[in-house]
Amino acid sequence: MYLYNIKSILVLMITSCAGMLLTISMSTSCSTIPLREKADSLFLITDNVNVYYDLKRPDDKHFLPYVLTEVSGLTLYNDMRILCVEDEGGRVYEYDLISRKIVNAITFSDPGDFEGIEIVSDTIYVLESDGDLYQFPYTTLDIAQKPIKYENPLSKKNDTEGLGYNPKSGRLMISCKEEEDIKGINAKGKTVYEFDIRSKELVRNPVYELTAGQMDTFFEANRDYTYDKDRIKFEPSGIAYNPLDGYYYLLASVGKMLIVLDDMGTIKATYPIAPRILSQPEGIVFDSKGNLYICSEGEGDRGYIVLFKPKRK
Repeated sequence: MYLYNIKSILVLMITSCAGMLLTISMSTSCSTIPLREKADSLFLITDNVNVYYDLKRPDDKHFLPYVLTEVSGLTLYNDMRILCVEDEGGRVYEYDLISRKIVNAITFSDPGDFEGIEIVSDTIYVLESDGDLYQFPYTTLDIAQKPIKYENPLSKKNDTEGLGYNPKSGRLMISCKEEEDIKGINAKGKTVYEFDIRSKELVRNPVYELTAGQMDTFFEANRDYTYDKDRIKFEPSGIAYNPLDGYYYLLASVGKMLIVLDDMGTIKATYPIAPRILSQPEGIVFDSKGNLYICSEGEGDRGYIVLFKPKRK
């Protein structure tokens, strides 16, 4: 009888402990999964657009040669070839999406801090972090180019990282990662300026001023639960026009987010960017079919370009 009671007590204790562990496990699971889902879905808002992209599931990935480990910008030469610039070298590399090789290189400068690239009618523009623009023709000749350099009111304090072309205005778009102001202009938020390629001058009034308050209002209008506003960080590193929907896509490496704007600067959609997919997204471009290409630095390894195909609702 005594042994039977000991066994019963042991069984009861083991059962109780197992129950407690199961309860703790279920409690932990129930508390973390909803929080994780909320964190993932908070910044994913595509209710207001008909074209969207699944940034968690790339359709292709191109590992670039080691000369592009620090790839910082890209533009489309045609639907099969992309022009890339890297952070420090004064060269443009032409990458073939079919053969997955560099097929051309254009030297245009001594080493610098180059952050963006755009091509308009066989004329290449490269953006430096202090706002200076380099202009030179596209060529397949193995001859160093002598670019025209345009200085403008932007400076290192603005830390210009994004360069794109706006077909509606016929101007280049320049996004600022850091300070938004230029001399004589008291701007607010993260700014996008335009450079007129005809007059070769910067348009002094920013075309976009994206403020934290504007982003808060958008998230609060599209989400019915509270969140930590301090989590919203957005420092633009790239900008591009999407011919498929006519919107402008502003990319941020710091903050890991993609924001979609219309002509008036109204936020239409936002996407979180998973670091495991794009560790340091720097450049963005669309092809004629709306396929989205984003490049990322390799952080000590090879840089790469990720493809996302458009989806319609």
